[in-house]
Amino acid sequence: MRTLTATAAAALAAAALTGCGNVSVGRHQQERSYSAPAGTAGLKIRTDGHRVEVTASDSPGIRITERLRWSNGKNKPKARHVSEGSTLALSSSCGRNVMGFSACGVSYRVQVPRSTPVQVDSRDGTIEVSGLAGTVRLRSGSGAVRATDLRGATVSISADDGSVRATGRAATADLRSGSGAVTAAGLTADRLKARASDGNVEVSGRVGAADLGTGSGSITLDGLAADRITARTDDGAITMRLDSPPANVRAVAGSGPIRLRLPGGEGYAVAMSAGGGKRIDPAVRQDSRSARHIDLRAGDGAITVAPN
Repeated sequence: MRTLTATAAAALAAAALTGCGNVSVGRHQQERSYSAPAGTAGLKIRTDGHRVEVTASDSPGIRITERLRWSNGKNKPKARHVSEGSTLALSSSCGRNVMGFSACGVSYRVQVPRSTPVQVDSRDGTIEVSGLAGTVRLRSGSGAVRATDLRGATVSISADDGSVRATGRAATADLRSGSGAVTAAGLTADRLKARASDGNVEVSGRVGAADLGTGSGSITLDGLAADRITARTDDGAITMRLDSPPANVRAVAGSGPIRLRLPGGEGYAVAMSAGGGKRIDPAVRQDSRSARHIDLRAGDGAITVAPN
């Protein structure tokens, strides 16, 4: 592990002397910007809270802007910047509370070259990234996570308590939320896994293989083109409107209906089991010898299959 260059460290020290405020209880903030050392090829951010924003650029070099906020002279946050090999690692911590009250944190706004690998771990705060083409790993304990305009990245996003949203292109995408919606909007991916323990899952775009699940919430595929789809919800509806003939669809709803709309022009081998009844539109061509398999099971709900 190595620290920033002496020149960069001196610049940070000088910046820290500006706008520090006094030690009384109140609101204080300070903003400072700097560049990562030459040769930096990756970014890692670990923070207890506040907003993190990372945007991609076609320009070389990594540029960081930090905004420090604190409520009194004894809880001003400490921002750390170290180089771990070729990766710049940013982190922050707060001082002790005064009179049981503390409002302290560091927000980050970072510009990186498009192919830079990015990892962000935030305990309490929103995370937004855009335009990235490298590996992306984002985790929020409490707060929404957004990854937009992806450019072929391998993406892993999770939020313990908050929504997750991804758009663009990704080789593989793993999207998870403990409590909150998971949305892949117009996403193009070879493989997509989306899970919400307590929240809805919504997917549109073009995916090779989609593996989707919710504990309590609905699954909605609106205008999705996919070869293989697996969808399971313990308590919620599954609604699928597919834009291209799938090779394989398997959907299981513990408590809730399943509604499927299929493109015409193809025959499908359809198997259905439903506690609340089942209906397949005569316009959907069934062919038990077809290589395109549809398997739908609803424990306590109806199943309907119709043409798109």
